[in-house]
Amino acid sequence: MTKKLFIPVFILIILVSCQSNPPVQDHSTVLKTHVFDKKDFKRIEEVTVTIGAIGDVLLHQRVYEKAAKTDGTYDFDPMFKKVAPLLEEPDFLMANQESLPGGVELGLSTYPSFNSPKEIVTTLQKLGVDMVIGANNHALDRGISAIESALDFYDEIGMKYVGMYRNKEDRETNRIVRVDDMTIGVLAYTYGTNGIRIPIGHEHVIAMQDREQMIEDVKKLEGKVDLLIVHMHWGNEYERQPNDQQRESAQMLAKAGVDLIFGHHPHVLQPIEKITLEEGHETLVFYSLGNFYSGQKYEFTDIGGVATVEVTKITDGDEITIRFASPKIEPTIVIQKEDGFYVMPMYLVEKSAITKTTYDQVVDHTLQYLHKNNKN
Repeated sequence: MTKKLFIPVFILIILVSCQSNPPVQDHSTVLKTHVFDKKDFKRIEEVTVTIGAIGDVLLHQRVYEKAAKTDGTYDFDPMFKKVAPLLEEPDFLMANQESLPGGVELGLSTYPSFNSPKEIVTTLQKLGVDMVIGANNHALDRGISAIESALDFYDEIGMKYVGMYRNKEDRETNRIVRVDDMTIGVLAYTYGTNGIRIPIGHEHVIAMQDREQMIEDVKKLEGKVDLLIVHMHWGNEYERQPNDQQRESAQMLAKAGVDLIFGHHPHVLQPIEKITLEEGHETLVFYSLGNFYSGQKYEFTDIGGVATVEVTKITDGDEITIRFASPKIEPTIVIQKEDGFYVMPMYLVEKSAITKTTYDQVVDHTLQYLHKNNKN
């Protein structure tokens, strides 16, 4: 390097010294050198996870009696075999456990006061369900003993739960999970408990839809998670469109900072909607996920689905942005056979047995609000 520089300079000196003209002044510019530190570069990182949820798991007697074994246990695995691939796709999957799995010890029961076999939870866990939702109108059907029995079993098998709690301490424990490099907070609430009063001394057992409390819970998680999910047990049963109360609650939660809302209770699928606030915050609302597994025979109640959305976390220095992509509900259907009730992807079935609804009609129904927004 030194030799390459030295030769040209030496020649230049000789040439200048040989000229009779006065020496030329040097007007060359001195370049300033800036040494960059690592902190001067913003490192942009992205991570994408698929969030999933399924609707009501509601076991009527006609459903669980077909899963009974001669030794007194229950086996639901065969009933979910066809739908298993769909449930394996999400990185984090939640399910609405509508009928409480208090177990045979308390005596199984059906509508209007449900108590289900614990084995249904084991099957869900095998299929990839990571968390069950316990806030619903049937939560107190069989009292505190059924709740405690179910929670004991959840703890025994390592199943996460939200919306139903042992006590105040459990209620105040944040439900935060980490998937890849994304932290996710989950909350769940119900509009009521079918008129059954929460027993004195157990005020924290079920999370109710109290506006002030919900906002407080959301703010408590703010800054601790990248993605905030709320499950709402709301709406009118068997209605395929959200009512005013659902829309108002969704707006309220969006303004509070919630990112994803999954709805339950109508027992039929309702559309997906994206709420965009003036400040740019987006909230994705799945108004109702319908029945995932039940024996109901009203119109559209045999159709449910696996709701999924790709969530991307973009980290740019200290700034974090959340983006949604490909929100959808992949339709599923419950088929009654002689030996049981089977849930399977709807694309394997020509039409719904009850309403004769086709796969394409169901997909169009769930996406109608999103399609409308895209046209606007």
